[in-house]
Amino acid sequence: MDVTKIPQYKYGKQTTPIDFKTFDRLMKAGLFCAGDYHRSFLALLYWLGIRVSTALELKRESFTITPDILFVKIPRKKRGLDRGPLELAREWPYVDLIMHQLKGTPPESYIWNFCRTTAWLIVKRVSPKKYPHYFRLNRATQMLDQHATIPEMKHHFGWKRTTTIDSYIGYSRQHSRQAREHIGKEVS
Repeated sequence: MDVTKIPQYKYGKQTTPIDFKTFDRLMKAGLFCAGDYHRSFLALLYWLGIRVSTALELKRESFTITPDILFVKIPRKKRGLDRGPLELAREWPYVDLIMHQLKGTPPESYIWNFCRTTAWLIVKRVSPKKYPHYFRLNRATQMLDQHATIPEMKHHFGWKRTTTIDSYIGYSRQHSRQAREHIGKEVS
């Protein structure tokens, strides 16, 4: 493996997931340079856990709006699977910010027209130890904690191999709770 490809993070790889309550506090703290424009970007990263490069490639045509669901067609990356669109319930908090951003974007235009550095700065301003890819780990861990199936995980993230899920399993609290329950059965 090429050592130059390993990401180097100032505070190390962040592996503790954040729940919605924590994310909500970050969103309400008001630490965004461009207000709802940046907040909508962070909301998309939180809800979908997509790569920052993928988020920045999304154009208005990548989205389909229905009365209840916002569909997001995610382009294939890193030889991943072609998949159907991901879904965001329009009632979820901060999805309205994404909707507002869509409505203000001309056809064939990028929804978030800034560079990767700006994406990093948006995340760092809100939570200095975090980075955009952290939200991918966060979503995978949250899905595992909620007992997502292997096909659900592969579809959501576009993974071809089930072994990719292995790198996220260790961060899921679900397995710690289940291990404790198994050990506890010895006592009862």
